Amino acid sequence: MAVTQQGTRLDYEVGDLRCHGEYFSPEGQGPFPVILVIHAWDGLGDEVRGKCQRLADAGYIALALDVHGNGTFHTDFDTVQAVLAPYMQDRVMLLARLVAALDSVTMIPNADTARIGCMGYCFGGMCALDLARSGGPAIKAAVSFHGILPPNGLEDTPITAPVLVLNGADDPMVPLEAIDAFQQEMTARGADWQLINYGHTLHGFTRKAANNPAGGVLYNEHADKRSWRAMLDFFAEVL
Repeated sequence: MAVTQQGTRLDYEVGDLRCHGEYFSPEGQGPFPVILVIHAWDGLGDEVRGKCQRLADAGYIALALDVHGNGTFHTDFDTVQAVLAPYMQDRVMLLARLVAALDSVTMIPNADTARIGCMGYCFGGMCALDLARSGGPAIKAAVSFHGILPPNGLEDTPITAPVLVLNGADDPMVPLEAIDAFQQEMTARGADWQLINYGHTLHGFTRKAANNPAGGVLYNEHADKRSWRAMLDFFAEVL
């Protein structure tokens, strides 16, 4: 297996916390549109770097965020609830970390700051939606891969960024009532939104190591490929 290449490190700060992002750039002079790539519960690892490389190959600057700060990467799945609890309880703090990363885009060479999108996985999918909800006009598009959908309650203004949600129809973490509430929120706030449900698909369908069907988490090759193509088509249209 090839070793995933590291991007160029980009440090940014949120209060006293230093975050170690990495960006991956296409060949050429640009300027290039920018995609913020937000990791799942564990942190910025090789899985995220691989996705950023693919985005760079497609013509985007991809900035991998370090939401936890200090380059922290978690490996014990038994700690997932403890890791995520502070963010779920304080969405203001979470949004501040996301906006700090968004602001750091100005430090990236050849970045087109008028064309910034975001995407995320699981926890990162919720983060991408939070940027669309409250991240201001700089965010021009947001994509959630098997992310959870509850609103952050911080804004009720119109959502100007087009939103794409890529969801497993059998994801136990996204029940039908959550989808219904999300659709009502997006419609009420005037968002240009889409939600694609992939049939016979559980949570974590893009993560090749996901193999816990009893827990509702399982990789799905078809949904992984289809959702990636849907994301590329969406960004090509709106950025």
